[in-house]
Amino acid sequence: MKIKLLIFLIILLASGIISFAQNAQQNSEPFPFAQYNDPNLSLITQVPNPVGYDRYSSDRLSLFQHWLSNLPLMPPGTPVLNWKGKKVAKADTLNRVIDMNIDSKYITDADILVLFAMYSFRLQGILDSFNIILNENLVVNYKSWLQGKYIDEKDKDIYLRNEGLSRLDTDEEFQNYVKFVTKYFDTKSLRKNVEHTNSNFAKATNVFIQFRDDDPDSIGHSAVILDIAVAEYQPRKMLIAHGGNPAQSIVIPTTGKETDGNWFTLDELREHFKEFGMGYIYRWKQ
Repeated sequence: MKIKLLIFLIILLASGIISFAQNAQQNSEPFPFAQYNDPNLSLITQVPNPVGYDRYSSDRLSLFQHWLSNLPLMPPGTPVLNWKGKKVAKADTLNRVIDMNIDSKYITDADILVLFAMYSFRLQGILDSFNIILNENLVVNYKSWLQGKYIDEKDKDIYLRNEGLSRLDTDEEFQNYVKFVTKYFDTKSLRKNVEHTNSNFAKATNVFIQFRDDDPDSIGHSAVILDIAVAEYQPRKMLIAHGGNPAQSIVIPTTGKETDGNWFTLDELREHFKEFGMGYIYRWKQ
């Protein structure tokens, strides 16, 4: 069902029902960052449901949630690489790696949710209105970027400009915006953009954030919820993804249990990251 909805989304893009700026250079592929982009190597085809559970049906998902649930994967056994391309963890057929090359030192744990959102919202044609708080004094969005409002000068500071020096909405310019946002988006930015939600009713697109007990303002680890599996009278299970700090491949971890595979309950997720303190579920404020 989810695969059918993804095909439907592609048809919408091709027919122009979902509108984009008319630019020949703009890529409307669902996952333009993917190296393999093999439909047989996706979350929905490669990660089975936990025993006794079912994924949410497609008609209950937003387009962003559906996009997350179909993310492409690297082949089984792909090692985890840092942003320089150096192997930092051995190949493992249980942990899976998302088919997205992380080649910037700025794309750490805190950036993963906003990174996914920028790609998905551009695909939907709604990136212009997606506001991102970088710090107390600066809220950015892609529309303003195209109007030429933000520049990064000498790798030091952010400046604003309103000189009519607009940018064209091309794939290259979108990548420039992604680099700009991920460079300045950090754990403090993440805290400003999210709010508490009911941890017992976590949804795809929510983020699990863990804090050290001795420092409530810190963020020890964060993970994006990609999909949810449910069963009657049972706690819901989450399929999660996280990066690293320093920046590394985006990983889908395993519980180590044959019956659960890559699916975690909230308690299991807290145990998995227990060295970082208590964790809670948050949602993006918009």
